[in-house]
Amino acid sequence: MRKSAANAQQEAAMNATINRPQAAVPTTAAPKRELELPALVAIMWSLAGGMLLGGAGVALRMFTGQLSAHLMLVASTTLFVVGAVLGLAHGVVLGIFGRPEGHTVQRAGNALLHGMLYLAPALLLGWLLAGWVAALPLAVHGRHGIAIVVSVLAWLAMVVPVWLAVSTGAHAAALAYRRWPERVLGTALTGLVLVSLLVSFGVEPPVLWFTQTQLTRTGGLLAAVAATLWVYGPLITLGLWFARKIREARGVEAPARRPQLRRVAWPAFAVLAGVLVTLIAVPFYHGATGLPSDAERFGFVSALLLVAANAVADELLVRLFVMGAAFALALRFLPNNRTWAAALAIAVATVVDLVLHAPSVPGLGLPGATMTVAYVAVRMAIPAVLFGYLYWRRGLGSAVAAHVAANASLILLVA
Repeated sequence: MRKSAANAQQEAAMNATINRPQAAVPTTAAPKRELELPALVAIMWSLAGGMLLGGAGVALRMFTGQLSAHLMLVASTTLFVVGAVLGLAHGVVLGIFGRPEGHTVQRAGNALLHGMLYLAPALLLGWLLAGWVAALPLAVHGRHGIAIVVSVLAWLAMVVPVWLAVSTGAHAAALAYRRWPERVLGTALTGLVLVSLLVSFGVEPPVLWFTQTQLTRTGGLLAAVAATLWVYGPLITLGLWFARKIREARGVEAPARRPQLRRVAWPAFAVLAGVLVTLIAVPFYHGATGLPSDAERFGFVSALLLVAANAVADELLVRLFVMGAAFALALRFLPNNRTWAAALAIAVATVVDLVLHAPSVPGLGLPGATMTVAYVAVRMAIPAVLFGYLYWRRGLGSAVAAHVAANASLILLVA
């Protein structure tokens, strides 16, 4: 009886093993064939970018007479490649930062690598469709019925990847925004810099770097939007991350004896410092040098708006991003000497500030090298050091306040 009972138990265990093979024998998971969100975003953005630029863009230029029909194939292929590469770059970034909840960066990267298997055939099909999209003007002008039908169908087919790019991109952007720790402050700063650039480029349209081409006012406004999305937006995101490093390095300060007075005193000190640092620059706008003021060039109100906007944009770029990055790097080599790390960060930010603004100095026509060096020191270097110190000690608000006060007081003093 005992033996039969043991046999019965063994038989029951074997039956349980047979009924649940996955619990008894670990098996290798089958390779995934479906596309996860990061890969889908990257593929759709690459496909949509290529078709819009190499298909719809070429067709519109041909309809408006800006592109010859003989260059249609070359232009379509070239612009398709450019649009696909730009779309892929944006899609990869959006796919990684907008990965689903619970997914690691490594998993998002693996999903992107898996999606590359589908990218090549998708782009080949997209290139063929983009060619027919671009050929619509030729079909219409030549009155080829079948070609018109095929081109119209290609236009309708193009809607699918564009719609998928928009929908998946919006979903990934929402996930990325939800994951962003400083989303409230970052959104506010991005909106602030957009307004600043719109004002700055609206009052004085910029000159394209490395060229002598000055944009129109409409071009300047479009450039402001582009600079906000592709330059300042990412830099603000990184700058806020660096700002956390600065706050951690400063440590917990001793409580002030008069906290209310201290909160009022620092902004007042920042504004006063901005005004004082401007006083030493006033002589350059009188006497032999006679530099024209912004009020004389643009009018009083426009000049005030311009200098305030430039101050905000400069501080977000130079102090928030450049100085923050320099401080984080210096702190890795000087972990026990935070003061020296801050000093190096201020020096790096000052040099970058000079590099950004020094190209405009030769156009001022200052008499002699000595006067030029003095102007750079008084008008650029010393204020940059002051703004960097204020950013280190009291944050971005104090640096912006001092910068705005310095620029605005100069207009008032030399008007």
